[in-house]
Amino acid sequence: MSTPHQPDAPPAPAVPAGGALPGRAAAPHLDPAVAGLTEQPPTARRRWPWQGPQAEQPSSADVAAWTATLQTPVPSPRRIGVVALKGGVGKTTLSVLLAGTLARARQDPVLLFDADTTFGSLALRTGVPLSASAHELAAAGDPGRFDVLAGALARSADGAWVLPSGRDPEQSAALTEQVYIGAMNAVFQHFAVMVTDCGAGLATPLMRRVVSGCHSLVLATSPSVDGILASHNVLRWLRSSGFAGLADRSVVALTNVPADGAGVDVTETVARFGPLAGDVVAVPADRHLAQGGRLDLDALSGPTRTAAVRLAASALGAALAAP
Repeated sequence: MSTPHQPDAPPAPAVPAGGALPGRAAAPHLDPAVAGLTEQPPTARRRWPWQGPQAEQPSSADVAAWTATLQTPVPSPRRIGVVALKGGVGKTTLSVLLAGTLARARQDPVLLFDADTTFGSLALRTGVPLSASAHELAAAGDPGRFDVLAGALARSADGAWVLPSGRDPEQSAALTEQVYIGAMNAVFQHFAVMVTDCGAGLATPLMRRVVSGCHSLVLATSPSVDGILASHNVLRWLRSSGFAGLADRSVVALTNVPADGAGVDVTETVARFGPLAGDVVAVPADRHLAQGGRLDLDALSGPTRTAAVRLAASALGAALAAP
């Protein structure tokens, strides 16, 4: 018999039509004043052993440590959410990259759960046909056996199982908090690690529910001033909305960082996020990722593959540090 899904935070109240919850901060936005970029940053927190400034040339010992983290047994299912405040920053690409990297490294099953209501590029990026969606699994419930459940899901070439929000745009748009809970009840105990491709924004009832059930977050952002500001606001919003522990276990992923330098100083960005996030990882620009088709880990450049391993290890390490 399945165990009902228990989020890591109390169920979130509904968000009023016009704004923030009573007593809670408004959803993050791009206002520099609200971002508090001119304020004195809080006292630096203790960093986890796998986190710290990103070296341009990681040693073989670093890579070995990240690989060992990816292979660490989990005491209970771990859930990693991938979020972005704005589109076009590679959120779904990061989700597929994370799930594929984890699936390759682990012996137990890894699930890529699509919680985006916009019917994005998940099928294209994974290269799998859309099989049963969250709606079908929510209606069917937990079959009690992994082999039965696996028969309803597609699987990527890297070994990650894929659960789409819908098989068409209409079904994806109809993903609600109730459907998400039903689908989670059907799958969560069967997968050691779950990567959730989250929808845009965080203040909707669905996204608050998704975030409340995550053990760690990856914040996808462009290496630009507005991208950095957006992620900065997400972290501040998390801390003011009852998710301070999750903010500590968040990884800021700077995507598509050019080889000749980003639009922002990456070193300064790492220092700026130090008191707010758990880690900052730069994912280099990569011709294969820019093509927009099926993501093949073997087609990535060496630096991008290394960044993917570091990102996955940091996100899983943070998730393992959660209660």
